[in-house]
Amino acid sequence: MTSSPASSSTKPPILPPEDLASTLSSIELLSAMWSGTDELHLSPADEAGITTVAEYLQLPLASLGDAKSVQLKERVGEEVVLGLRVRGDPDAGQEVWVNVGLKLRGRRGVRMWVSGKDAPSWLDRATVEEINAMLEKSLKEENEEDVVGQILSAVEEVSEFLLTLPPTTKANMTTGREDVKEVQSTHVHRTWYYLPSLSTPSKRSDIVHLATTSSPPLTGFLLAGKPGLIVLEHPLPTPSPTPADTTTAANNLFAFWSNIKTISWSDIPSSHKKISDKLTETSVPRAFVGFDDVTDWPETQRGSERGRKSDLSKMVRWLDGKGVQGKWVLERVLGVGGWE
Repeated sequence: MTSSPASSSTKPPILPPEDLASTLSSIELLSAMWSGTDELHLSPADEAGITTVAEYLQLPLASLGDAKSVQLKERVGEEVVLGLRVRGDPDAGQEVWVNVGLKLRGRRGVRMWVSGKDAPSWLDRATVEEINAMLEKSLKEENEEDVVGQILSAVEEVSEFLLTLPPTTKANMTTGREDVKEVQSTHVHRTWYYLPSLSTPSKRSDIVHLATTSSPPLTGFLLAGKPGLIVLEHPLPTPSPTPADTTTAANNLFAFWSNIKTISWSDIPSSHKKISDKLTETSVPRAFVGFDDVTDWPETQRGSERGRKSDLSKMVRWLDGKGVQGKWVLERVLGVGGWE
């Protein structure tokens, strides 16, 4: 089986079949090693992504290039992310979640990190950054051909590092992931943004990273394409915010975009940095738990003919499931209607 040219201008080319098969084998091995209860985390989108790759690799040679194979190939995302529970001192409950991203497009590789939003309450930001720097260095030093070996070596380093932390740092230990929903406020200041175009994977990753590491963390999602859609939720202290609370939320969202434009978008001409605030909801129930790039999620993915209004019908249903009036809000934000 050979890989045909990518038909989507917004995605890097898919990896060769032999590399995809190797990646699936790595995922299977890691899943077997972290097979205990709540030892491994996979989002529904990543589970679907793994299934898509497996289906793509099972296509017969004679079918390559036909409509079904092209559609299946386009559904393959850029990477699959596994969350691995890594322990230091088991008796003390000392543990963190380490994310492992395995590339499916572009250049074969792996990245590992501890998410700031999912970090345990006893780990400060500086320590999280130290762990992430350790993970990055470990991956560079290991044999790139032995992906599982790379990951296990990096995990071992993190485990040993956790044992070196002083007792005061180990107090009030939780893994972090379980606490995310508990610390979030029930109401948010939610703003919907329209972008003429949003496609570059690295720019999208920057938006996700800044949203999740902001203080306070922002929730919502981004949907790449022409046009692009970004939704940001800023937590509110009460369901009935004061004018000062609303001003603080608005100012923090303004600061968020200022950082994106000056850091991530510094190489883009000013005329191309157009972002339109299409809809602001000053106090509404929170709809999203974290901030995600949902572009390649099966439940939100646009159709292949992006110009058709019905391309966003999946997004409408997904938003409805979040308690948001999908059709109503997308008509106002994107200026489209007549959904099929």
